Amino acid sequence: MRAYVGDDDNLWKPLPGFFTPGTPLYTDEGGEILKAPRNFEAAKRLLAESGYSGQPVTCLVAQDQPSFKAWGEVTADLLKRLGMNVDFAVIDWGTVLARRAQKSPPGQGGWHMYHTKHPGVDCINPAANKAIRANGVDALSGWPSSSQVEGEIAAWFDAKTLDAENAIVRRLNKAALDHVPPAALSKNDLDCRSARNRIRGWLLGPTRMRRPTASGSAY
Repeated sequence: MRAYVGDDDNLWKPLPGFFTPGTPLYTDEGGEILKAPRNFEAAKRLLAESGYSGQPVTCLVAQDQPSFKAWGEVTADLLKRLGMNVDFAVIDWGTVLARRAQKSPPGQGGWHMYHTKHPGVDCINPAANKAIRANGVDALSGWPSSSQVEGEIAAWFDAKTLDAENAIVRRLNKAALDHVPPAALSKNDLDCRSARNRIRGWLLGPTRMRRPTASGSAY
């Protein structure tokens, strides 16, 4: 996040979860691994054990969106440090939107990952949060499929009390971190705007909070 917001850590924080901090359903259940120190050697070992043998990993990076460009460059650097062969697709956001809809294999117009972000108001609960859905072809680009994630979402709709909702969302957050419909990166409060100095009473709502994610293709 520092590649985008700078060195002021008051403007952002890691987000080991899929719901908006400061709202009734926020939880970081299951996010312990994201709070621990990073272990590159262990990551390299796990990558080798997975059977990865140098296949290109296609990362769609929108150059006309400063945040996506910064996150894409950091991601590509990280993947290279882990020993992956990165196909760094330098394109504009409009092309990302068109290309991410393609289900063809990477190398034939398809892709492996891209970065995006969601306003905090879109992530306050499972009904609003489309990014957490894992219902296959009906999910967002990447088309993740997880019966466990979808089962918890269905249970949340049937909950009768806030306590029941919170218990379900804790399980949902853990399931989503395990199955990774997208990968949640952080929250940030960077909000650039300008207005005439005679305007008064400007109220800031939850849309200020942006939750960056990295989406991956299931194809």
